[in-house]
Amino acid sequence: MLALKAGADDCVAQTWGFREIGARIEAVLRRSRRGPAHSEAISLRPLHIDPRTREVRLRDQLIDVTSKEFELLYILASNHETVVSRKELMSKVWGSDWGPTSRTIDTHVSTLRAKLGCSRWIVTVRGVGYRMGIARRHPEPAEAAFASEV
Repeated sequence: MLALKAGADDCVAQTWGFREIGARIEAVLRRSRRGPAHSEAISLRPLHIDPRTREVRLRDQLIDVTSKEFELLYILASNHETVVSRKELMSKVWGSDWGPTSRTIDTHVSTLRAKLGCSRWIVTVRGVGYRMGIARRHPEPAEAAFASEV
């Protein structure tokens, strides 16, 4: 009780297992890692991701994504020029480090690829993690005009 009054976030009164203590530590870390409330929208034409409305649009069509899918896609898109490690994704999206055997990320990436209609939006970098790719079925108008002139 005195620890809580002194400013502690949590206090364990009796002996608990390592799993529960680990879970309590992860919960405190999740609360302390909250990012800025207002992030910028990302546009990787024709994909648009808006964190204020939590909407994903592809060619102006709204894509229905879950909260975790949105966070995963937003992190990849905000780091679109680099590979994001599996460990970093687990930490940022799920607030934990489940270890290398977890298939959670793979499942979410697979679902996102299906919803985006193309596997090239999210590229797997074997043994490391994922990065954003660019998947255009149809060239942008300026590109189409240039291609027809060549």
